[in-house]
Amino acid sequence: MKRTLERCVVAAVAAFVAIGAACGGAPDGGVATTSGTRASAPAVPRSELSLARDTAAVLDSADALIARDSSAGMVTVDESNRPRVRSVRAFRIKHPATARDRFTVFILTRPTTRKIDQIAKNPLVTLYFNEDQRATYATIMGRAIVHRDPHDPRLRPFLDSATVKFFWPAFPRDFVMIEVTPDWLEFIGPGLWNDPDTWRPQAVVFDR
Repeated sequence: MKRTLERCVVAAVAAFVAIGAACGGAPDGGVATTSGTRASAPAVPRSELSLARDTAAVLDSADALIARDSSAGMVTVDESNRPRVRSVRAFRIKHPATARDRFTVFILTRPTTRKIDQIAKNPLVTLYFNEDQRATYATIMGRAIVHRDPHDPRLRPFLDSATVKFFWPAFPRDFVMIEVTPDWLEFIGPGLWNDPDTWRPQAVVFDR
């Protein structure tokens, strides 16, 4: 079972890199801070997606998976177009107003991490959540921006004193937080299996 899930994430990463390469990524410095504008994203590849047969069920199941375990593999692409994966913790808005807000993810990190530089060159990222015992996984394909203003009211709920001390010892000078806005989500789990012919997971595209 675990080997099957590993094959799925490898396929997802390969598709992600291909899309990023085809679109050329973003120019250097193309990632916006909270005071700037978001980098433009390429079109969602709808023709290669297996759109969900029951959108609400897919979103509810993906939401439950992330709520059970907020650990995720975050995929970025480095300067050599090589995918890089690391474990991160996904924080989310408590009272989202839209489906896109519901799956917008905030990642706490430090300015010296490589993903900050990689996002500056290519803001397209993927987040991978999985639960082996349920043969379940969700991937969020989206765009990342790097926030550097800790006074942004949207970020304040994540900034308790213990968190600030751990992540940013020179706060607020060394503050950074990544926000991933989803373009589409893919999910496989009990009762919501992949397409039997193409093996593609069920997908939900988020309206802009």
